[in-house]
Amino acid sequence: MSEQQRIRSFLRAIRRRALLEASVRIGGATVAAAVLAVLLLALLALRIGPAGFWPKLTVTVLTTLALGGLLGGLLGPVRRLRSERRVALLVGRRHPPLASDLLSAVELGTPGGLAPDGSAAMEQAFFGHVADATAALDVRRIVPFSRALAACALLLLMGGALGASLLWLPETVGKGLATLLRRPTRFEGAVASAEPLFGDAKLVYTYPAYTKLPVRTVEGSTGDIVALKGTRVEIEAPLMRRAREALLLLGDAGEGGELPARIEGGRLHAAMEVRDGGSYRVWLSPLIGRPVREVRPHRIIAEADQPPRVEIQGPADRLELPTPRPVEVGFSATDDFGLGPLDLVYRVGDQAEQRLRLREGGGTRGLQGRTMFEPTVSSLRPGETVAYHIEARDNDQVSGAKVGTSRTLYIVIQNPRENLDEQLQRERDILDKMIANLADRLEILDTPLQAVAPVTETTARLGTWMAIHEAEEGFLAGLGRVIDDERRAGSASKSLLSSLAGMADKLGKHLRAEGEMLMGMRGRADQGTLVASHFVKLQADGSRHAQELETSVLLLDDLIGRQRLEDLAALVKELTDAHKRLQDLLQRYLATKDEALRRQIEREIHELRARIDELASKIAAVKARNEVPAEWQNLPDLKEVLEKTNKLDQLLDKGDAKSLQDALAELGDSLKSLQQMLDKNASDFSSDRFPKENPAAAELMKKIGDLEGDERALAEDGKSLSGEMDAAVTKKLQGKIDDFINKMNEKIDRLRGKLAAQTPRELPDDTVDDFGRAQDGAKQLRRLLPQKEWGEAKREAERIVSSLRRVRRSVDERKAGRKQPSQALDSYDKDVGEAGAVAQEIAADLDKLVPRAGEQMSPEQRDRSKGMGERQGSLQGRAKDLAQEAGKKAGQIPGMEKAEPELRRIGDQMGEASQDLSHGNPKEGSTKAKEAADRLAQLRDQMRNERQMGRGHNRREPVRIPGADDSKAPREWRQELLEAMREKAPERFRDEVRRYYESLVK
Repeated sequence: MSEQQRIRSFLRAIRRRALLEASVRIGGATVAAAVLAVLLLALLALRIGPAGFWPKLTVTVLTTLALGGLLGGLLGPVRRLRSERRVALLVGRRHPPLASDLLSAVELGTPGGLAPDGSAAMEQAFFGHVADATAALDVRRIVPFSRALAACALLLLMGGALGASLLWLPETVGKGLATLLRRPTRFEGAVASAEPLFGDAKLVYTYPAYTKLPVRTVEGSTGDIVALKGTRVEIEAPLMRRAREALLLLGDAGEGGELPARIEGGRLHAAMEVRDGGSYRVWLSPLIGRPVREVRPHRIIAEADQPPRVEIQGPADRLELPTPRPVEVGFSATDDFGLGPLDLVYRVGDQAEQRLRLREGGGTRGLQGRTMFEPTVSSLRPGETVAYHIEARDNDQVSGAKVGTSRTLYIVIQNPRENLDEQLQRERDILDKMIANLADRLEILDTPLQAVAPVTETTARLGTWMAIHEAEEGFLAGLGRVIDDERRAGSASKSLLSSLAGMADKLGKHLRAEGEMLMGMRGRADQGTLVASHFVKLQADGSRHAQELETSVLLLDDLIGRQRLEDLAALVKELTDAHKRLQDLLQRYLATKDEALRRQIEREIHELRARIDELASKIAAVKARNEVPAEWQNLPDLKEVLEKTNKLDQLLDKGDAKSLQDALAELGDSLKSLQQMLDKNASDFSSDRFPKENPAAAELMKKIGDLEGDERALAEDGKSLSGEMDAAVTKKLQGKIDDFINKMNEKIDRLRGKLAAQTPRELPDDTVDDFGRAQDGAKQLRRLLPQKEWGEAKREAERIVSSLRRVRRSVDERKAGRKQPSQALDSYDKDVGEAGAVAQEIAADLDKLVPRAGEQMSPEQRDRSKGMGERQGSLQGRAKDLAQEAGKKAGQIPGMEKAEPELRRIGDQMGEASQDLSHGNPKEGSTKAKEAADRLAQLRDQMRNERQMGRGHNRREPVRIPGADDSKAPREWRQELLEAMREKAPERFRDEVRRYYESLVK
């Protein structure tokens, strides 16, 4: 390597180290400055808050520092050290003794740098001298790294400061860094304005189409929205400042998204569809400066369409039936905005659920009615349980149809014939013992005892008497067990149990008296002083005892006979019902040719034949046992009926539809004739053997029916007068109804908005219930006003005020018991107070509209109401007289012991109705009168059931809902009939005329 190359190698080493040192030094300083800048910007961003310019500013600052570092740390040193001469100058500055020689060697080494008068030897010697001098120099001393290390230390220091701040102050520095590194949402990037951004808003509610509600406009709103889900709300409000862009930010922090809005003529226009509850804020972008948003959000309360409310009425929650029978089911369903289909859903045992479509709602808000429900007979067996309820769907086209379900009722199928046969067998066993005991008594009474009889003979006679006495005690105990068992099972009729219990009581009295005499005579026999004269009183009482026993024997025999005949009549009634079902199935099968219907027809035919066989065996048993006298044994022969039934199977197999229809019609005629015969047999037997029982009960039932008709007429009159009063209020508001209802609806919306507060958990359950009643009352008010039910709306408003007062008292008591109430309790107290004030305003407005009872009446209406009160008082007196009459017959006629207290309670209710009518309150009075009439109808039905002695009587008759006697006729037609019923008919035809009118309105 030549001396010049050695010099150049030295200079290149210096240049490389100098560039490296400058890069490390300036780069470290640049990065440290960037870290410091980021830290300062983070603190500044934390103070100012999120803004859209922070990411741009951060990028700009870091880019500027990076460019500055690049220029200063790389391009600058490269430019300064771009030639060997500049490197030589750097070395000269760092090592002055070599500065001149090194610079001269570099200049001489360039082309043309050798002096013309110099020699090559001298040049080489000079280059050698300089090369040796540079070889002795340490490059690290010429270009030290001390400043670069200081820059690195500064970088480490700044990095440590940033890391420590993130570790110790994550909520401040970390939040500030996050603000710098991400673009904020519109909510975060806007300045929160404490001043309102818009004035009173106009809200236009367009409800979902299925609700059939009209468009509603609310003026002067604060912007809070209370609406049903799916409602479109249009917002229009004047802006309080100029802006070029507007948005609605959804959610507490804008997390729900944003809705566009437009600005026209200084007014804000926006629209939204309410889907869920939440809140929104108005966001404005001004002409100059940062965007602004509201501090306080506006609430969005999305009211859900509630499921339908469904009620079911049945004869009993758990109805036990001896055989499957149609059961009357009453139902009612209401919905906020419209009902869909109503279904009766039932399950037999563990089988799958089955549905029966009751009614199509068609969007109406309320439905009620009745239906006859009878599960498939072939699927029911003795001991089977049927669970049934009502389901209703609404027409919610936003959230989807919701289902409302009623409570579940149950039907339990008993094993009737087995129980009846067992009961009659027990009664027959007791009858046989009674007959044997009666024979023994008659025999001992007919055997005279000599006046002077030896002691052995009198003692033997006493032993015979005691054996007869003990035998009677035995069968009376058995009779008592029969009564107790049947009463617990609830299967025997009440009149039968009453007859058996009366029989046991009368015989028991004779038996107790006889027992006392026998005990005294037993003592004399033990002393050997028993003589014939001591039997005189025993003989006399024994004769009366025997007469009573004979009467009881005849009564029990008649009771057994009546039960047998009524059981036969009930069984043939089941046959006729089965025949009707068979006819209906056949018609459907001929129309559809459905194979499933054909199989069901086969099952029905087999069941019909089994029941005919059962009836034939029962008729044969009655004749064989001789349980009824000969004149009542004119029972039919079922051979022909059985042949016609067997013929049905053959015709069904052949598929001869015409012949099958004809054969079924012939069978129906035979069954109808058979039913008439057995019904007449049972009826004639009951009338002949129990002549005093039916007329007395029928007479009392007739009087109760007359009282019921008069009470219903009075209730209709009261209802009519109440309607006139509501119509007068409506007329008073003629032309102002819509404005009045709109203003009231605005107040109700304000009330419901305040009632949307969440009840704190620290309040008791009673307070929660009161608050819930106030919420329900507000919803009820919303429905009552459009229907112009002014009186009911006024009472509802008063109930809301009372509920909120109780809630306020409870909150005050809770706050008084605490030193520092919770923030939630204070907020709730404020909402309840504001809600109470709005409720009082509503109640006051309705109170001005609807005067108190009697104040709004004309003199003519007041006289009518007073006259109705007097009529009601007269009807109350008739009810009390009927109660006294029923009390006198209690014990003589089954069921009278329950009729007396019920009639007295009905009379008390009539008295309350009389007071309401007399004081000018026809609405309450007519309602109570209607309830009293319903209770009279229920009592009449119960008494009619008591007259049916046999357990199986009318087994296929529908089971009616007690007290459900409402008319299905149109209201106007029923009113005309009631007017006609008030006209007095001739006394002898009055009962028939009343029954005729009752049949018309059913």
